[in-house]
Amino acid sequence: MSSDDAGLAPIPVSSAPSPDAGTDVAQADAEQVSPPPSMDVSSAVGDDTEVDREVFPDATFPEASVRDPEVETADLERRRSVIGLFERLRVEAERRGGYRREAVFAGWLYSGGQSTRDHVLSEERRSDGSWLSAYDASDVGQPSDLHIDHLVPLAEAWESGGHEWTADTWTRFANDRTDPRSLIAVSAATNRSKGARDPAEWWPPSSSYRCQYAADWIAVKTRWDLAVDSAEQESLDAQLDRCAGADFAFTVPVPALVVLVSPTLEPSETTLPDTGGCHPAYRPCIPYHSGDALNCGDLSRDQRPVHVLDVGNDPYRLDRDGDGIGCQ
Repeated sequence: MSSDDAGLAPIPVSSAPSPDAGTDVAQADAEQVSPPPSMDVSSAVGDDTEVDREVFPDATFPEASVRDPEVETADLERRRSVIGLFERLRVEAERRGGYRREAVFAGWLYSGGQSTRDHVLSEERRSDGSWLSAYDASDVGQPSDLHIDHLVPLAEAWESGGHEWTADTWTRFANDRTDPRSLIAVSAATNRSKGARDPAEWWPPSSSYRCQYAADWIAVKTRWDLAVDSAEQESLDAQLDRCAGADFAFTVPVPALVVLVSPTLEPSETTLPDTGGCHPAYRPCIPYHSGDALNCGDLSRDQRPVHVLDVGNDPYRLDRDGDGIGCQ
């Protein structure tokens, strides 16, 4: 019986017969009070009624439901694995400034005649030809309505240790299909909502996906030897506390090959490929990619908000409400 039931009155019991009542009446009342030993009184008195065990000494009571021990054990081991990796993540302040998307991401790689985007869409496509956008638990029918999100955004990776990576490491990170947690197809709206924010600032709108998101975030950061800042760590820790019994998948990630620039060189524009200049439609400077979409998640904090110089001329569709300012 739960504490919520405390204080409820016991079920009413017929009063004892008067001294001059006949034995037939007394026996009838006794039969109303004493159920058969095998009787389950839960259906007779209801879930919200306290059962008087003195009145029902031989009654049986339903036992509390218990989780499958194997499920309980699997859940515990999974959470221990996630928490173990989480506790080993480096906690460091983020490096702000210096990030330029065009310097670390020249676009999707092609293999087998398909781009990384095409491969991810193919891998995540369901049997009915649609996709599930896990961030908001929405069904998406057209690939044009999907963005391929870097689960750990490029700008976040830069600020968490990626500023020391070589160009080749960046290419492999940005196109990482070896671990399916690195890239995910999501609705354009949720990708724009997320931008370059980490868990200290943003969680998926679908609360049922947040445990999976936390586990995947930790896995990707572990795989690429990236740090977390203190606010990010605190938010992840709070979410993991809510994940006992939650249904989410997890495997320990395989460490990626991370190569750092030479210690004798400072990470700079000259050590990374330069594939474009500033887009003339926006201020401050954001990359100009002809025919390649860019979203708010590709911009660093010092590049946001974005001002559209000529309202209505918004090639990247960053200004969703048409007020001339995007990525706010």
